Amino acid sequence: MVEDTDQEVSAMTTTPPTTGRVLPLAAAIDHRVAGRKAATLARLAAAGFPVPPGVVLPAAVLDRTLGEHGAIPGEVASELIAAVRAWGDVPLAVRSSGIDEDGARASYAGLFTSVLEVRGDDALLDAVQVCRSSAFGAHVTSYAGARPPRLAVLVQPMVAASSAGVAFTADPVTGERGCVVVDAVAGTGERLASGAATPERWIVHRDDARRHSTQRGVLDERRARAIAEMARRVDAQLGGPQDIEWALVGDEVVLLQARPVTALPVEPRPVEVKVPDGYWTREASHAPRPWLPFSRAVLDLRNEALRRMAAELGLLFDGIELRQIGGWEYARIVPLGGKQPPRLPDWLVPIAFRLVPVLRRRIHESVTAMRSDVPGRLVRRWWQEWQPGFYARIRALREVAPDTLSNAALAGHLDAALALLRDGVDVHMRLHGALGMVLGEFAFTCRDLLGWDDTRTFSLLSGTSTMSTAPARALADVTAAAGPRVRALLARGAPADEALAAEEEFAAAFDGYVREFGCRALAYELAEPSLEERPDVVLGLVRDQLDDGARPRENDEQAPDREAAAAAVRGTLRDADLTRFERALTGALLAYPAREDNEFFTVSVPLGLLRRTALEVGRRLAGRGQIGAVDDVFFLRPDEARDRLGDGGDAHDVVAGRKGEHAWVLAHPGPASYGRDPGPPPPLRGLPDEARLANEAFLWTVDRILASDARSGGHDRMLAGIAASPGRYTGPVRVIQSEAEFDRLRGGDVLVCPVTSPVWSVLFPSVGALVTDHGGTLSHPAIIAREYGVPAVVATCSGTARLRDGQVVVVDGTAGTVEVLG
Repeated sequence: MVEDTDQEVSAMTTTPPTTGRVLPLAAAIDHRVAGRKAATLARLAAAGFPVPPGVVLPAAVLDRTLGEHGAIPGEVASELIAAVRAWGDVPLAVRSSGIDEDGARASYAGLFTSVLEVRGDDALLDAVQVCRSSAFGAHVTSYAGARPPRLAVLVQPMVAASSAGVAFTADPVTGERGCVVVDAVAGTGERLASGAATPERWIVHRDDARRHSTQRGVLDERRARAIAEMARRVDAQLGGPQDIEWALVGDEVVLLQARPVTALPVEPRPVEVKVPDGYWTREASHAPRPWLPFSRAVLDLRNEALRRMAAELGLLFDGIELRQIGGWEYARIVPLGGKQPPRLPDWLVPIAFRLVPVLRRRIHESVTAMRSDVPGRLVRRWWQEWQPGFYARIRALREVAPDTLSNAALAGHLDAALALLRDGVDVHMRLHGALGMVLGEFAFTCRDLLGWDDTRTFSLLSGTSTMSTAPARALADVTAAAGPRVRALLARGAPADEALAAEEEFAAAFDGYVREFGCRALAYELAEPSLEERPDVVLGLVRDQLDDGARPRENDEQAPDREAAAAAVRGTLRDADLTRFERALTGALLAYPAREDNEFFTVSVPLGLLRRTALEVGRRLAGRGQIGAVDDVFFLRPDEARDRLGDGGDAHDVVAGRKGEHAWVLAHPGPASYGRDPGPPPPLRGLPDEARLANEAFLWTVDRILASDARSGGHDRMLAGIAASPGRYTGPVRVIQSEAEFDRLRGGDVLVCPVTSPVWSVLFPSVGALVTDHGGTLSHPAIIAREYGVPAVVATCSGTARLRDGQVVVVDGTAGTVEVLG
């Protein structure tokens, strides 16, 4: 953004004439020369819009003179310095302007670097080099492919903004064309882009303008309408919905940037809501938003794996079915035979167990599975066979560069990535059933023999889940490699590419970390960036570790307390009770770490590899004009994307239709449940001991993962949830709704979020405490918090709605409460 200075520069200041290698903005109308950002502003300035002046270093000049890290030749430097001196001693904004940026095929949104508040000749030349280098950054090549995109550099004086922000001439979520959505913050617009400030939002129709946020005091209706009116004029001038950046200088609205809204949904297309028989509840812990078609097709594999798990362990149901209803994901327990039987009186249930053939057969299978230790065998198989096998397959796929493959080879690579995920989902679900049996048996043992609750039970297991903390321990080694230059750059919030270019040793350590841990999906939705595409997030975590000065504790630091607690238990038990405890503890120590360890190999890395491959398919389809933008590939199913890669067929209509459906789904969230609640499971007395243990343990595990019966509690100054990780911590709230907001987290914050996937473990060294809306004591966030020793309260149901950024709270992970202090 081009604003925020104490010296006002009129938006209409004349740019001095320049010669040769430096163009005035007014002459930079060809995007092939000046990049789209500069060329668009030049066109708008010529049309009379209030655009700040500027000069442009054309892409061809930078290609000839700079390369990736070269110095600017003296004659080019002299021309640039002479051109900007006419503005006086004012801070400058130096901005990348990509040749293909903001185009129909790829937006490169947020991927190129801008450097603000630049003062002095040397700083100006350094900033140009930083912008140029951003074309070679890992997150750009991950998006664009191995060939770096070409870019020019635009230099402008910063303007004295009282407020700034963005405006969309169509709703970016629903696709509605009849409104302008305005987001505004006080002062610099960079505070909005970086996530440092929550914007005030206005939605402006021709006959109505209303504030749609709790934030206020930045704009009034008159200014909101003025911004919306300019946005509409830009829309009309450029011929389609636009995303503009603006600043207010006094009462003047200044235009800083305009780009097409490439990901804008078509007008919402209604989706038929068909509710199948049965009782369905929203599954928000893994699917907080509707799946896009690519992800939905892949994740449909889960149903088959869940049916297999239920049969293998002899559970008294046919599996857990996941289905899209009205575009949102719902789940149900599938009764044996598929239909919900009538509710029997409790006294009749044991008789049904003996007389109903399907029940009798499944009970026999359950007894056989438990007596032959199927759960234990599956857990041991994970460590001995599955985990090494997945590691080998992952390494083989990870070493392949998709952009070097022919179309046929790329299709084969896509199939291999899909096969890895399919096998991973199967193992993940089967193993989870087994883990539930083993951990449930351990919890019941501690409850029956010791009277312990979950918190005390898990104290005997904490510190064993090494995969949860491995990314943080590895990141500590990266942090140790940071020298003075990197430390200084991170302290002032320098762009990722600038920090990574500062020291070779640090860059090498960073690259090694990303190679080992970066190809992991941050979210289960494949359309979301993976960790390797967010170097800013990783560098932010390095900065937090530098600020804190503490290395994440090793897992074996918890071993003495864990072993002492187990020894104390052994001193209280005798004979059969001691034998039962030892057997249950031995199994649990093997099963507990597999809960997180397996997810790394079976889900998050396979998803990351699949996304990497899908992006290359998308690049090729977009490059051939078969889809409009790279990310449109996620509106196709994998088989459709593969077919279009081979046959060259057009997919624009398919993508447009599905974007319209997705927009409608987002605007019509489904209810919490459909159908009639069948009530709690029938009493399991009357079952053989083995079958009762298996089914009780599974139900216990599901509850500890999902906490489906959690209810919001507390009052205005107090939230109640489930105690998940012991300890107390006082600190400021940071509400993080999704993986896209990771860069907003600061060391010592209380992380408040809907729920976390395992990849969020990279954040935990920076977190003071954790509060979630969803999840139980065996959910991923709860386990990770215990491994890091972070106090945690889960299943508050409303933490993200009731808490605000900056509030100071006391998180009591032992009592399960969150107290608001101010």
